Amino acid sequence: MKTRKTIYPIVTGIIFLTSLITACGVESDRGSNSQQDTGGSTDQQEFSGSATLSWDSPATNADGTTLTDLVGYKVYYGTTSLGYTTAIDINDPNTTTHTIQNLSPGTYYFAVKAYDTSINESEYSSEVSKTIN
Repeated sequence: MKTRKTIYPIVTGIIFLTSLITACGVESDRGSNSQQDTGGSTDQQEFSGSATLSWDSPATNADGTTLTDLVGYKVYYGTTSLGYTTAIDINDPNTTTHTIQNLSPGTYYFAVKAYDTSINESEYSSEVSKTIN
């Protein structure tokens, strides 16, 4: 029987993710809504709101052993606190930043999980939020 291990992502990254996003790590770029004039009316709009997330790589598993098989991260987000509707797979353990673009106006909530070669996922990082105007 294979023992499932638990990894903790971002032990220091949980704090880092929160402070970075609230202090200087979230960038919001929102230009005007753009609609191309095609001679008729259109309901489609393009939004240019974005949020940039950054985090630290985890170094240890939950049991304190060295994490040697980190595969990547999943960035989760949605418009309800703890109600994430979208997951972005970042299949590169060396990538510790990600920009989510084309966000329409509203408040978005974000969290990150790390995962290993056995697809063991960590707990969610602390949740952070960003309002796009």
